[in-house]
Amino acid sequence: MSLGIMERKNDGESMQATTEQSASSSYNPIEADILRISKSSLMGYKLCPRQFYWNYVATIPRPPPTEEMVRGKHIHTVMEVGLLQGPDMMMPTAIEQGVEKDDGVDSLNILLHQIAHDIGGIDVVEAEVKHEVFEVFDGHEIIWVGLIDGVLRNHETGGLILVELKTGNMNMGKLGRTRKELVYYARLLRKLGYDEVTHFLYITPDYEVPEDKDDKLLYEGNKRGKTMWLGPERGFALLEPFLERSYNAFEESLYDTIESLTSRVWTMKWNDYFCPMWCDYSLNCEAELNGISGWEV
Repeated sequence: MSLGIMERKNDGESMQATTEQSASSSYNPIEADILRISKSSLMGYKLCPRQFYWNYVATIPRPPPTEEMVRGKHIHTVMEVGLLQGPDMMMPTAIEQGVEKDDGVDSLNILLHQIAHDIGGIDVVEAEVKHEVFEVFDGHEIIWVGLIDGVLRNHETGGLILVELKTGNMNMGKLGRTRKELVYYARLLRKLGYDEVTHFLYITPDYEVPEDKDDKLLYEGNKRGKTMWLGPERGFALLEPFLERSYNAFEESLYDTIESLTSRVWTMKWNDYFCPMWCDYSLNCEAELNGISGWEV
């Protein structure tokens, strides 16, 4: 892999947000002159509007980052260096980040070497670069924000490959959610007028490869146009074509989502298992469900 430059098809099509627009934007639709939306805030609202309310409107303090969250940040840094400077630079970076003994670093190293070997003619365009797009969407002024893990370009086609790293295990449900996140980024780059996105590349260094290979996720590698890589014991990567129908479905879903968000719909999607297990604001919702006053804890 070598470094490249991401070029716009037409500079006149660019919708890059200005400094002034960015400064006047807010994730809180109640106070925003311009609504600010990131991939995380959008997906969070789709998952549970009440969770979005606690985070961006009521601004309830979140707990400090967990060990897994801190680890994930370090692993992202290691991959960023691996993409921009080559896989051989990953271990020195892992030592700097204090994760040199992490099994995920070893499997990520193996995966990136395999991918670099098997995919010839690829430029690394950028890694961990933030983009902001200003758009008037369905009558609402919005800045779409995106921090993409990696962008590659295919020499032969000129198309872009979006890279997403996920720590933790991978399954079909998580793969589907990650695909929607990458469609968000593909839309972001399209609005900026950049080269066409043609593929998605998912990388999960923590995936535990079953000995009998009996996992629905592994069947994805057998589907037309897809390429899969596995580490010896851990690690999963999948390259798949970007489908225009996925883009169209995502675009259509935005209308209802933005209408609900700007109408201040904060529906609670309570689940007795998942909410206490995964949501930082579950205690607030439990208190509200039990009629306890002063529940903004």
